[in-house]
Amino acid sequence: MFDVFVNDPIIWLIPFIAAVIGWATNVVAVRMMFAPVEFIGIKPFLGWQGIVPHHAQALAGKSTDLITQKLINLQVVFEQFDAAAFATHLDKALDDLTDQVIRETAEKHGPEAWKALPDPVKAQVKAILRKEVEQVAVAILADLGKEVHEILDLKTIVVDAAEKDKKLIGDMFEHVGRAEFRFIKVSGLYFGFLFGVVQMLVWAAYPAWWVLPFAGFMVGYVTNWLAIKLIFEPAQPRKVGPIVLHGLFHKRQQEVAVEFSRMVSGKILNTGNMVRYMSTGASGERLFAIVERHVGGLLDRFRANPMAAALVPADRWDTIRGEVFAQMRKDLPADGGFLWIFTSRAIDVYSELVEKMTALDSESFEGVLRPAFQKDEWKLIVAGGALGLGAGVLQVVYMFGEQVTR
Repeated sequence: MFDVFVNDPIIWLIPFIAAVIGWATNVVAVRMMFAPVEFIGIKPFLGWQGIVPHHAQALAGKSTDLITQKLINLQVVFEQFDAAAFATHLDKALDDLTDQVIRETAEKHGPEAWKALPDPVKAQVKAILRKEVEQVAVAILADLGKEVHEILDLKTIVVDAAEKDKKLIGDMFEHVGRAEFRFIKVSGLYFGFLFGVVQMLVWAAYPAWWVLPFAGFMVGYVTNWLAIKLIFEPAQPRKVGPIVLHGLFHKRQQEVAVEFSRMVSGKILNTGNMVRYMSTGASGERLFAIVERHVGGLLDRFRANPMAAALVPADRWDTIRGEVFAQMRKDLPADGGFLWIFTSRAIDVYSELVEKMTALDSESFEGVLRPAFQKDEWKLIVAGGALGLGAGVLQVVYMFGEQVTR
């Protein structure tokens, strides 16, 4: 047996080739998770679409279940919401709203009377109106705080984002799990070399034609399976002699919490997406019903004021109401507007996610990344085995072809 190592030195290459096979199959497996974004081939079976893009909506749903059930409960977030205190963040928005009401009423519908007023009187009118506007804003904020879980559906926002951009969810999983995916690639090299040593010894003792293809299949299959296993297991640190075993993903919980929170708050549950959702469709109608109820009350009080009555003709108020409401529907969701400030300051997605995710139990935390592997995970492992098998066949043909045909 040992003579073969001297007479046929090419056999020493087997562990190194196995290492390359292990690395290559794992690299391919990782890419198969995310690429291509769209199906390539002939549907339904002859072709491939990246596992994460293919299951983007389902994965988005699982991630959102985690977010809404374990991490962010809007009802709890707004349980202690102080609308009056929060209104201090809206000074500029409230000043703008006051000016808008003046423009849409006195300046537009009673320009001559308004222009004739002395500046101190104008300032007094604005001051009174500004105080009224602030009270209305506090009332609107209080209602928003009470009904935010009805107006803002975080799950729908995430799933809609995944539907519009399949690459988005893939980017999130790839970014959050980049250390784990890097480990999968590199581990293939080390595990492949170790399996290659065994493969070399078996080949030296029994150089049958099927040994290398079978060993190649096992290298590709087992290295993929083992790498995924080591990412998540054990969930809790386990000491084995001098070695402490701990799943790589679980070991990075604090780091992952920060990365996941940054991705979700920046790319998906950002202020723009939340404001867009709150101001459109059924949520938008519910939101504007609250706003129009309170602003309508403000206009009624303004109309009843003797000074306002002197400035604006009585037959213009219905027109004014329609114009104010139309303008508010346009201005409220605008960048830097009332709704934008409310959403960005009252709902701190990033901080909520980091705090809660850091404290998650192991099983729940695993749900951040594990679903990306669980969807068709077996296909990745079998694909690794198939690639290894093909590499083993090439080894037999090009390295030991003469030996097996004797």
